[in-house]
Amino acid sequence: MQLLTNRMWDEPVTENPVVGTKEIWNLINTTNDTHPIHVHLVEFQILQRRPYDVNYYNRTGKIRFTGPPKRPAANERGFKDTVRATPGHITSIIARFGPYTGQYVWHCHMLEHEDHDMMRPYRVISKKK
Repeated sequence: MQLLTNRMWDEPVTENPVVGTKEIWNLINTTNDTHPIHVHLVEFQILQRRPYDVNYYNRTGKIRFTGPPKRPAANERGFKDTVRATPGHITSIIARFGPYTGQYVWHCHMLEHEDHDMMRPYRVISKKK
């Protein structure tokens, strides 16, 4: 079963960005499919894609890069809400979360993947004191 962060939809929230902050998310694609990953509420920019050894990662849980980072194509350099997570690559995005707090969703935009729990909640939280 293909999941995000190896968790089902109804498991506890694991992504809790603070409102008004920026985060870099690394989307590690271990499958043979390209996944259009959609993050609700935010616009983000694609930083890079970098190939890595999927078999080594699946065996050890460690990243071993197999090539240099690749900049996004010219048509991907603006603000986005969906990114192509290509097979055998780690796709890095940077997003500013806000201006609202609350619970939102990020997911694969392929319907059959959404229907089979390839989606996760995330919660934008208030600033910590």
